[in-house]
Amino acid sequence: MSSNPLITADTLALSVSIIVSALASYRAFSSRKVLATPLYRNRALWTGTVAVMLILVDGFGIYLENTSSSVTFGLVPPPGTPEFYFFVLLTAAISAVAFVWIDSTIGVAREMDFLHRDVLGWKRFRPVAGIAVVAGATAAQFAMTPLTILISSVLLAVPAVYLGAALIVGGRRAHNETMRRYMRWMGFLVASLVLQVATSTQSAYLNFPLAIVACFLYGMSTALLKTAPLSVAKAGITASDGRTVALDLGPK
Repeated sequence: MSSNPLITADTLALSVSIIVSALASYRAFSSRKVLATPLYRNRALWTGTVAVMLILVDGFGIYLENTSSSVTFGLVPPPGTPEFYFFVLLTAAISAVAFVWIDSTIGVAREMDFLHRDVLGWKRFRPVAGIAVVAGATAAQFAMTPLTILISSVLLAVPAVYLGAALIVGGRRAHNETMRRYMRWMGFLVASLVLQVATSTQSAYLNFPLAIVACFLYGMSTALLKTAPLSVAKAGITASDGRTVALDLGPK
C-alpha cells in the first residue's frame, strides 16, 4: 500500500466498497432463486449486475492508485495511456447500464401507479437525461483543468439530481411497499453519486462516496427479500420430518 496518506485512505474506502458490493451482489443474485415474480427477479438481477460493475471500478482504482507513477489522477489513469482509454470505455458502459436500470425502474413504478402518471416529465426528458448522463460521465474523464472539472461536474450533477428526484417521486406513487422501499434506496444511491462528483472536484482521492453507493446497493437487495413475495417452492426445502427449512441467503 502507498505511503501517501490520501492514497491509503482512499484504498481503504474502495476496499470497503468492494466488500459491501460483493455482499450486495451475492444477496441480489441469491434472491432471484426465491422471488416469486419476474418483476422482482429482474430488479434483483439489475442490482447484482450494478454491484459487480462497481466492484470492477473499485478494483481498478485500487490497482491504479497503488501502482501508477502518477499521484494526481486518482481513479482516472494518466491521459494518453491505454489504461486511460480503457477507463473511459468502462465509464461510458457503466453509465449507460445505470441509466437503463433507472429508466426501467421508473417505468415499473409508473405501471404500479393506479393513475399511471408521468414522473416529472420523464417520458419527454428521458432521452435527454440518458444522453446527458453517458456523455457527461465520459467527458468528465477528459477534464483536467479546474475550470473544465467544475463545468463537467455541474453538467453531470444536473441530470443526476433529476434522476434521483424522479426515482423518489415515482417510488412514492407506486402502490407497492417493495417498490417504494427499493426506489427510495435507489434515490439515495443517485444522491451519493452526486456527492462523488462533488468530492472528485476537490481531490482525486476522495472516492469514499463509492462505499456509500455500495451500502445503498446492499439496502436495495435487502428490500427485495424483506417485502417482495417469495415462491414457496423455492424459498424453502422440506426436511425428512415434513418441516420447511428456509434457504440461507447470506447475512441479513
